[in-house]
Amino acid sequence: MDSDAQLWNWSKDCSFPSDMNIAHDLIEEVMEQIRLGGWDNKEEFAVNMALEEALVNAIQHGNGSDPAKQVHFSCRLNDQRLYVRIEDEGAGFDPNAIPDPTDSEHILVASGRGVLLIKNFVSHIQWNERGNVLEFEKERSR
Repeated sequence: MDSDAQLWNWSKDCSFPSDMNIAHDLIEEVMEQIRLGGWDNKEEFAVNMALEEALVNAIQHGNGSDPAKQVHFSCRLNDQRLYVRIEDEGAGFDPNAIPDPTDSEHILVASGRGVLLIKNFVSHIQWNERGNVLEFEKERSR
């Protein structure tokens, strides 16, 4: 998804322990760049939700909230697009095996909603084969 030929105005690469407080600080840093770039409120909301859900999944589900395990985060931003890569140190999962949380049989099941939200808020999404690396892009509407 990420292309080295792509010109990025801002980037962030870091690793951090499985701690949502650190993740929230990171989200705020990205959101500040989104606001500085003049993205509209709808796009800002979508990016915030996708980042929140993706980092919660990596920290809580992937790493089991174990502070000894790291989350590896890469983000690139330009005037047209946001690219994000999040890797956890967990066993991974099969995103295609998650039941549809909108299906009446699964409506009361809590799992799967985060993945559904991310899919609905971003332009492109993919996981690696193991299921512990998520990459997504949000294209800016014009």
